[in-house]
Amino acid sequence: MAAPGRIDLDEVDGVRIVKFRDRQVFDDRTVREVADQLFAATPSTGPIRMILDFSAVDLVSSALLGKLILLQRRVDATGGKLRLCEMSSVVRSVFKTSNLDRLFAIDRDRRESIEAF
Repeated sequence: MAAPGRIDLDEVDGVRIVKFRDRQVFDDRTVREVADQLFAATPSTGPIRMILDFSAVDLVSSALLGKLILLQRRVDATGGKLRLCEMSSVVRSVFKTSNLDRLFAIDRDRRESIEAF
């Protein structure tokens, strides 16, 4: 049986926008399904231009952070750009505590992310 859709996809001006559906991306199964769907949604050619919208997310695991680091490496290898936005204060503090706010471009909202492209 196919995994339920864990992300929503949109596109604005050639930028792929991924919005997470789950409030908690924490358990192994959810992280695996989110990562599989996220990587499947990543363009296979050309520079990757992507925004990850965390507006629905309240909790993330270190396993998800590892998957996002792999995604950032893939984006960097294509000369593309990845931006994260709409993080709750809890999720943002996880990125800050892990020093991942230095690796990822994190914007306040989707509009700010789109304008950065």
